[in-house]
Amino acid sequence: MRHYEILRIKENGKIEIPLEWAYEVGLVRGAYFLVEIDTDLNEIHLERIALPGKELVEIELIVKDKPGVLAKITGTLGKHRVNILFSEAEEMEQIGLGAIVAVVDVSQMDISREELIAELQNIEEVMEVSLKEIE
Repeated sequence: MRHYEILRIKENGKIEIPLEWAYEVGLVRGAYFLVEIDTDLNEIHLERIALPGKELVEIELIVKDKPGVLAKITGTLGKHRVNILFSEAEEMEQIGLGAIVAVVDVSQMDISREELIAELQNIEEVMEVSLKEIE
């Protein structure tokens, strides 16, 4: 269901959402939201990624742009109980390469982060891997 209301900004950069709406969409302390800002359209879009209690990591990969690469990567993550919450992939300007960014929950992961990086790097098409903790 969509709700509409005009909100007045009381302080630069701060928006106050009515409490009942905040609870409905999970806008609570400790929740994680993806914020997309379009300066051309003067729009902001918020998307809830995870409720509190998750351990989020952003994974960035540079890969050879070939069919099946994403399946190998997601299979490796799934095998180790890594839950993908958000992902995006795009072709890079350098011909034959692609970039993948994923936000994942590692709270149930059954190996260390170092072991996960090593396993992802062992996928033939993966050129680079980096992990960044999301606070």
